Amino acid sequence: MFELIEDALSKLSSSGWASFHLPLAGIEVMEQVALDIGYSLGKPCATRRRGSLIDRLAPTNRHAANPRSLSARYGLNQFPWHTDGAHWSMPPRYLVMGCLEADQQTAETIICEGRYFASLNSAVARSSVFRITNGRSSFYAAARAASDRYYRYDPGCMTPMDVGARELMFAMDQEKLENEYKIQWCTGRFLLLDNWRVLHRRAAIVESAERKLLRVTVMERMNNA
Repeated sequence: MFELIEDALSKLSSSGWASFHLPLAGIEVMEQVALDIGYSLGKPCATRRRGSLIDRLAPTNRHAANPRSLSARYGLNQFPWHTDGAHWSMPPRYLVMGCLEADQQTAETIICEGRYFASLNSAVARSSVFRITNGRSSFYAAARAASDRYYRYDPGCMTPMDVGARELMFAMDQEKLENEYKIQWCTGRFLLLDNWRVLHRRAAIVESAERKLLRVTVMERMNNA
């Protein structure tokens, strides 16, 4: 197990993502592994106030979804490309995801490095303005940080405020990418993502298909900022 994790961490550093499989691992083992990886990468944090450090993710139809989630807008349809935590002033650095249960026909997670998105690497991405919805802490920002350290993109919480931002959002929907990877989920499969470097989305899902994931969201350590 330790060699698998060490190899995955090395690939994460070089490629921006990594995946490995722990066969026959129970839920408690998977949760502990996810947290251990999270602490090795930075500072795991709850995504909701007073929430757990470990999120449980399952496909949800529009009516049952959290009103501020992508599921509320897209339901069981394919999700758009996005970065997690785009509504935070500083998006989380890493995501550690593990599959607790999955059918053969379950939805894939599709990933692609941000550098392959022409629209996200344009001058427009650095200059056009979006309103980022985050309750009373809403703010305005561009899709590409001035420092170029990360991408910020999520149609679920970002509203275009000028022509350039609207054009960028349209272009993101039309992007044809040759460098995307599809992660086929099975019980015990882990996926590590550099959320500053790699965007992801969920494929459309069959309503009857089981797909239960855990997720640990990791902030970069302050001394690395």
